[in-house]
Formats: sequence, C-alpha cells, structure tokens
Amino acid sequence: MGGIALTKSHICPCCGAVLKEPEWSERVSDYQMAYVWRCANCGFYSETRDTNFGHEPSAAELAEEFLPNLVLE
Repeated sequence: MGGIALTKSHICPCCGAVLKEPEWSERVSDYQMAYVWRCANCGFYSETRDTNFGHEPSAAELAEEFLPNLVLE
C-alpha cells in the first residue's frame, strides 16, 4: 500500500530544508504509518513513522471523555 498521505511537514536532517510532502507512505500496522521523505535541496532520503494513526473514537467515547459532568443518570 503506497501513496501520499496527509502528514506534518518534516525537516531534512542533512541540510535543514523544510519538506512539505513525503515522497511515499505506507501503513505498516493498524496504528502506524511510515513516510519516506526526499529533500529536493540536497537529495537526502529519510524516514519517519506516525504512531498516532488508527483508532477514531466513537461518538459515545467522545461524549464520555468530554461530557462526563453534564450527563445525568
């Protein structure tokens, strides 16, 4: 599974340039994405991983987290 995914920008560890989009991305587990970045300035390749990927809370989970004091039983 490859392709470009939405993610934060990345700083090139070699020259410090701001990279706006990864060159490639892949979901490596249920909760993790890997991103390959190529710097257009110096050509350096780097990889990052996003572990905040995966579970989206349900409406009930959100209500329980944000509205516990407002719900009367």
